[in-house]
Amino acid sequence: MGSSGSGSFSDYSNSKPSGSGGGTSGSDPCRQAFTCELEEVAQCAFYSVSSDVPAPGTVLSLIHEKRIFAVTAEGTKVGALPTKYNYLAGCMRDGISYVGVVRASGLAPLPAVAADFTAQ
Repeated sequence: MGSSGSGSFSDYSNSKPSGSGGGTSGSDPCRQAFTCELEEVAQCAFYSVSSDVPAPGTVLSLIHEKRIFAVTAEGTKVGALPTKYNYLAGCMRDGISYVGVVRASGLAPLPAVAADFTAQ
């Protein structure tokens, strides 16, 4: 199973996206809220330890450890963000933190977690 990024090598840069590809809306991509389905849920500590996924409503935050991971308040990894969000590493280095909440989760057919995130 691979990552489901945008298919662009730019997914792997650790820099914030630039506005040099045409017109910009004036909004800061580091401050935009987003929703995503986490990757590698079955390989992360939360599922490995509990054989379960966090319930909807569980509060998450983001950490950067080679990839960007969603973690519980206790710091347990729940899943990785898709590579299209790798630009957030630069935002996090600039001091922006992210908080999220599990929107949906389930065990079948595979462990899955979807979450909403916003900048703090």
